[in-house]
Amino acid sequence: MSPKPVFLKPRGAAELVPWEEIAVDAPEVGGRTALEDAQFVALDMETTGNAPFLVLEMGAERFTLDRPLSFFDTLVDCRAPINPYARKRHHIDRSMLIGAPEFKDARRAFLRFAHGAVLVEHSHDAFDTWLVGRGLESPLEHPIIDTTALARLVLDLPKGQTPGLARLVSELGLDVTPAHAALDDARATAMVFRALIARAREKLGWSTVGDVLAALPRPVVDRTAPSRRASAASRAQGVRARTAPPQSAAPAATPRATSRAPSGRRGRSSRRRRSGSSGSPGGSPG
Repeated sequence: MSPKPVFLKPRGAAELVPWEEIAVDAPEVGGRTALEDAQFVALDMETTGNAPFLVLEMGAERFTLDRPLSFFDTLVDCRAPINPYARKRHHIDRSMLIGAPEFKDARRAFLRFAHGAVLVEHSHDAFDTWLVGRGLESPLEHPIIDTTALARLVLDLPKGQTPGLARLVSELGLDVTPAHAALDDARATAMVFRALIARAREKLGWSTVGDVLAALPRPVVDRTAPSRRASAASRAQGVRARTAPPQSAAPAATPRATSRAPSGRRGRSSRRRRSGSSGSPGGSPG
C-alpha cells in the first residue's frame, strides 16, 4: 500500500503544493566519497520557541559544491502556543499554518528528500537535526556537519566561539541576507558551507567527505535520557532473546523537494532556545 500523498505549504504560497520526489542521481555518500561527487542537504527549522519546541516550518536545500539541486519548503500544522519573541523573529502566526501538513507527513517527505546526503546545519548543538530525528524509532544515520564548528576550524576562530550565520555571511563576502525564514536560512547555510569547504580544500587539503568528518566530531542527535536508552535496549534485547532459536550445546559450524532550484531567494541567521525535551516535534503538545 503506497503512502498517502503529501501536500506542502511553502510560506507565502497561495495554495498547497503536491510534493514530488526527485530521483537522486548519486550513490549514497560515504567517507571515501570525493567532495565534488557528494550531495549535501542544508536544513533549518523554525519552532514555537517554547518547550517542547514544536516545528512550525521546515526548509532545506539539496546541493553539490557546484550548485543547488532542489529545495524543500513547507510550513507545518501546529496548534501549540507560539512564543511572542519567536513570532517576532520568524513572523509565523497560527493563521499561516491552516492547511499545512502535519509534522509526521512533512518529516516523511523531508527524509526522502535528504536520502543519501550529508546533513548540514548552522547549530552548535544539532538542534535542527535533533528536531527531525526526535520520536523516530531509530536515530538519524546521516553524516552531520555543523558549520559553526567548520568555521572555527577553517577561519581560526577561538575554540569556544559560536559564530552566527549573519556574521559568517559577512566575513565570507556572500551575496545573501539572513531573513529568519527556514528555506532562506537553509540556503544561506549552504552558501556558507560551500565557501568554507573551498577554503578548507586549499588550506587543509581535504578531498573526501571522510576528511571533513574526521576533523569535525558528529553532533549528538540522540538526546534520549540514558535511563530511557537502557530501558529501550533491554526491551529490545528481551525481544531478541524470546524470539531467538534454541542454542545447541554443540560447537558452531565453521533517504522532490517542492521544486528545482529557482533563482535568487534570500536567506538569515536565527538562534533559538535549546531544549533536551523529547516527544513529537510537530502538532499539538502532549
